[in-house]
Amino acid sequence: MKKIIGLALLFCGLNSFIVNANTHKTDSIENKVPIHLNKEQPKTSVLEMILVAETNNYPSPQKALQYAQQLNLSAVQKTQITQILSEMNRKAKEMNNFILAQEDKLNTLFKEQKVNDGSLIFYTNKIGALQGELRNAYLKAYIATKKVFTTNQLNKYKQLVVRN
Repeated sequence: MKKIIGLALLFCGLNSFIVNANTHKTDSIENKVPIHLNKEQPKTSVLEMILVAETNNYPSPQKALQYAQQLNLSAVQKTQITQILSEMNRKAKEMNNFILAQEDKLNTLFKEQKVNDGSLIFYTNKIGALQGELRNAYLKAYIATKKVFTTNQLNKYKQLVVRN
């Protein structure tokens, strides 16, 4: 039953939800946690959000710091990228908390059998907007990191990422 529900969610485009495989109930979906809301974000979820930047040669702030020595980043550049990364993480945490709160409200409406068309539209649209803000936080950091790089550093970064 869980496999069928999981496939149905996947085909409906709701693959950001996972079903807790350890639940003993077979006829209900409980303990579902949106992937993007886990305390430790799964790489696939974040990768989906940043794929457009990664595939178009926008450097990751985290990888930029990881390759700081090979890229010959100056102290100023390291500081700038560290600030970019910190802001990205702060914003992502903030958005995750907002998304969790809205998901919880929607979940409560369903549990209490009080959901209606209006509340469903309201909460799903709000959650969607917050997910957009979360993605924006990631992509904004990639754009800002690219602006910190010189042309030579950007070329070297591309080589390092392809190699690793």
